[in-house]
Amino acid sequence: MARTARRDAHSGSLYQRTSDGMWVASITLPDRDGKRRRKVKTHKTKAGASRILADMRRELDRAGDLPTSSPTVATWMALWLDTIARPRLKPRTFATYEGYINTWIIPTLGTRRLDRLTPAHIREMHDAVERAGRSTTTALQAHRILAKALTDAEREGRVARNVATLLDAPRRAVSARTALTADQAVTLLRSVATNADEAPHWTIALLTGMRQGERLGITRDAIDLDAGVVTVSWQVQRLRWEHGCATERPAGGWPCEYTRAGYCPERHVRIPSDQEARQVYGGLWMTRPKSRAGWREVPMAPLLADVIRRHLDVATLGDEGLIFHRGDGHPIDPRDDSAAWDAALKRAGLPDAPLHSARHTTATLLLELGVDERTRMAIMGHSSAAVTAGYTHVSTALGREAMARLGERLARGDGG
Repeated sequence: MARTARRDAHSGSLYQRTSDGMWVASITLPDRDGKRRRKVKTHKTKAGASRILADMRRELDRAGDLPTSSPTVATWMALWLDTIARPRLKPRTFATYEGYINTWIIPTLGTRRLDRLTPAHIREMHDAVERAGRSTTTALQAHRILAKALTDAEREGRVARNVATLLDAPRRAVSARTALTADQAVTLLRSVATNADEAPHWTIALLTGMRQGERLGITRDAIDLDAGVVTVSWQVQRLRWEHGCATERPAGGWPCEYTRAGYCPERHVRIPSDQEARQVYGGLWMTRPKSRAGWREVPMAPLLADVIRRHLDVATLGDEGLIFHRGDGHPIDPRDDSAAWDAALKRAGLPDAPLHSARHTTATLLLELGVDERTRMAIMGHSSAAVTAGYTHVSTALGREAMARLGERLARGDGG
């Protein structure tokens, strides 16, 4: 092999191959696991190879390393999802990621080489979501998932940079379904006040801002009527079954011959080792809250404490000591709970609003009442710089005062 214009190993080398006349740009990379590594690219002209070498040198100086080979986006997303994302995601979040990857990222970007991905390619994914008639919120979520995967690819030296950070992410769509106003919340509470089954549900939803699963997961030992607090430490969730008859679907179909994983005799739910969860009934599980900030104590307004006390006086406890349950003691399915919320709104003559919007109603009212940000974040179970890692306790004078004022505001219902 004849070589010309050779450079030292630190700055790289440039030479022409005698076999085909192509010019080769080669640069030495940091050793990995004791093995020597180098990056090699070719060009048909010396000038072109020289530019490539200069680009590699600059990128090596910037990033400290360069990828030596690159998988396709589809290959990397599958590897990332199973080996990097799965251990750190809760089962429902993992299922969400998997859905976005299989529906939007792989169909639009899957065949492209990971190291040749450009901002223009990512915009193509945004456009594909729009052409399918989905909202910009869907495009935003796909963008964020891809960006996380590319961040890990950059950390592992598979790409030189995360190109998803080089363009603006789509904006969240404005939803036509809005949260209840204070007056509408009052109307709902008055409508269900005499309904022994629904009054405690929707009073808790509007006076604590709990997530649906957190409310359905309240156990008797989480309620301290003397102290006036309810501890959020569990949530009821429906988790997705996975096939246990094979690790991935063979070309001829699953060995159990069922398409749906829920019918597989060896079905299972994969729970990360650092997450606590236990099956309660069917596909319903008791899991820990969404985040450590979600594990918290929420002061009860006097109005709420009275409603819960009356409920406990007549109610029996269900599975796991749940205060809310079906007639047979099993947990309430979140889908049935959402249907009950929609029916309650309809009976009260209120506009359609998603159940999750009750949290927004609570947060908005706390803001309007002048409750400080730190207290609002702690009550709602949101993570922020002001909330330290670990269990969040807000059974303080500020928290009690905030929830008492919220209860008074909804009980008064005078718009003031």
